[in-house]
Amino acid sequence: MMLVLTLLCRDEADILENMLRFHLAQGVDRIIATDNGSVDGSLEILRRFERRGQLTLLQEAEHTHDQAVWVTRMARMAAAMGADWVINSDADEFWWPQQGNLNSTLAQLPESVEGLLVDRTNFLPPPRNSPERRPFHERQTLRERVSRNSLGAPLPPKLIHRAHPGVEITDGNHGAKLIDTSIEGIKSTAIEILHVPIRSYPQLERKIRQGTEALQRNKRVNPGIGDSWRKIYANHISQGTLPAYYDSLRPNPAAIATQLIRGELIVDRRLQKTLGEPIPRVAVITPYYKEPLAQLRQCHDSVRAQSERCLHVLVADGHRRQRINHWQAEHIRLPRSHGDIGSTPRLIGSYHAIGLGVDVVAFLDADNWYGPDHIAKILKAMDQHQADFVSSSRTLCNLDGTVMGPCPLTDPDRFIDTNAMVFGRGAFPILHQWVLMPTYGHLIGDRIMLHHLKNAGLKRHHLNQGSVFYRCAKAGLYRQLNEQVPKGVQPRPDYETSFRQWEADGQPPLS
Repeated sequence: MMLVLTLLCRDEADILENMLRFHLAQGVDRIIATDNGSVDGSLEILRRFERRGQLTLLQEAEHTHDQAVWVTRMARMAAAMGADWVINSDADEFWWPQQGNLNSTLAQLPESVEGLLVDRTNFLPPPRNSPERRPFHERQTLRERVSRNSLGAPLPPKLIHRAHPGVEITDGNHGAKLIDTSIEGIKSTAIEILHVPIRSYPQLERKIRQGTEALQRNKRVNPGIGDSWRKIYANHISQGTLPAYYDSLRPNPAAIATQLIRGELIVDRRLQKTLGEPIPRVAVITPYYKEPLAQLRQCHDSVRAQSERCLHVLVADGHRRQRINHWQAEHIRLPRSHGDIGSTPRLIGSYHAIGLGVDVVAFLDADNWYGPDHIAKILKAMDQHQADFVSSSRTLCNLDGTVMGPCPLTDPDRFIDTNAMVFGRGAFPILHQWVLMPTYGHLIGDRIMLHHLKNAGLKRHHLNQGSVFYRCAKAGLYRQLNEQVPKGVQPRPDYETSFRQWEADGQPPLS
């Protein structure tokens, strides 16, 4: 059985990724999404799921909230894809099955059932002045047993319907019909909708303002469509009383306590437990050998300090450090060293992270570190330019960690240091080259990887920012910067022999 979920979205980045991940985990086979001119990062999130092959993305730039037209198009596309059932959802809805998953629940329905009517209840908004740093599912755990509309009636249910090429979705996204005949659904408690419509004061103001003004531009819809939005806009946004209205949506602590005793409110932690802390978008892979623990700690702390949360994967190349088991990191321990300057550990760490669900892989050697916004800026560039691979410059540092200056070698077409390489999902097929390169190639592995990236025709982007801090352990770089060579620095490796062997094997020049 094939289950497709449709989604119309505008500026829902605070909830969107959780919503998509949740439904894909609950048996949704495919998502069809229409982005209506988002500017908050929602479009980039949708594109990531599109690149994974899990989502079909449509775009409507005109802000008219033509919901019935756009959702009808998606529902018909679902039928054309071979869907059996279709859920037409909003970004703030989590369709929760009581047993099994959504797919198995719908598959058990008799063929005579054309639709399922599903009730929804709202979570209370958080206090207006509460910080937004924590995700909504951690801040919102109080749910109404029965939620009511502006007229005091219970919220109307929403319809899950069987797929049909001629289906027409009604304005409001609650019903469906075939040639002027409504699709009838049966009432069921097998699925419920956990609804999180208000997640902060700024989000409410944006939602009401954008939604109402979009409906005002739409000459097709009846003026009664979006009545709740229109009333809040007229009575509160226009009058400057929206803060007081927002506060009225959440009872005071004494009233909450009373309503909990009466059963009118419920402490519901299902979303909190299920969503938890998702796997980050990006993993940083660090192979280590016999580096001092202090250097490993500095490297790890710089990953933990990133403004964009990262999964740090440390891979012991035959010499494990037990203390790393207590760090907030994934620790992979290889039984022996591969003697390939970290190439094999890089690939193993990458595949481990990809298997967990990351979309981006970066590398950071054990004796180096990142500036605090390195990953965030890389991801921003990757999204803006829809790049498969993003690189940056690096800042050279003395053995003691003091900064010497920008690296004079960096050239996005000739040399990118491994620590400054970031692979998006489109570049993942290149990662296996870490272990397929010839033995002599590991010394010049960064140049060989760049060769394969260029040869694959992937879209690349370079940031001229030195947010990778590289601890120089080779004498040649000190001389290039006219710096005194400190004790403990290695002599310059014999790169030339590797370059010559590469060309002798029939490969194009790398330098």
